[in-house]
Amino acid sequence: MSSIFDSQAFNANLFFPRGDTALTPDNSDEIKVEVAPETFIHIRRHPSPKARFSLLFFHGNGEIVSDYDNLAGHFNAMGAELIVADFRGYGLSTGAPTLRAALEDVHKIFDHLKSNNKFKEKVCIMGRSLGSAPTLELCARRSDVAGCVLESGYADPIPLVERRGLKVDNITPEENAVFNNSQKIRSVKCPLFIMHGADDFLIAPHEAKLNYDNAGSKLKHLEILEGVGHNDMMMAPAYFTSLKRFFDSL
Repeated sequence: MSSIFDSQAFNANLFFPRGDTALTPDNSDEIKVEVAPETFIHIRRHPSPKARFSLLFFHGNGEIVSDYDNLAGHFNAMGAELIVADFRGYGLSTGAPTLRAALEDVHKIFDHLKSNNKFKEKVCIMGRSLGSAPTLELCARRSDVAGCVLESGYADPIPLVERRGLKVDNITPEENAVFNNSQKIRSVKCPLFIMHGADDFLIAPHEAKLNYDNAGSKLKHLEILEGVGHNDMMMAPAYFTSLKRFFDSL
């Protein structure tokens, strides 16, 4: 049976890819993972010999790997070696993005990085906005993840496309289990940190609260940052200090 989540209409209203023409940083490790025949995901690793752990980061919609080049140093200061992955069709990646493909690709990405010794012994996963979906896919399915961070993550993808005029009805329990973050997060057992802007009008803070309430993690923390919305979270004074506190606790 066909699923609305596999339709062109759904994915065209959910994903907004853009290309990447930025210069490659001198010290970056450029990685390509073949996720389907002749379809490659571009990943950028910012090597940091002194880092305590790897942080695999899935960015938000409309963003690309190079948007985070200047932030690698900030994450390194928290002890993280930053690794940023694009979606299909974003940046230097090929193919066309779909939500199902994003959820399937992350396992190939993780396995490739692990088998090719691109990870530190400890690995954390972080996702921003749309990147919360692949983040939860990994954290719910893998036992070798040390910590999970959701920044401005959604609970349910359907409102994101319905506000653009696409009506979605009759979602099955099987589809909910695969695509609904607030359901999948029940299977997350590793330490979890959810951060969200109090003034986020794209993905309301109550979605963060729902994810938090449903999370299966015994060690979990929710922080609603005042004075910021969806795309300016890093402007909050507590942004980096709160992240560092969580990473230091692992």
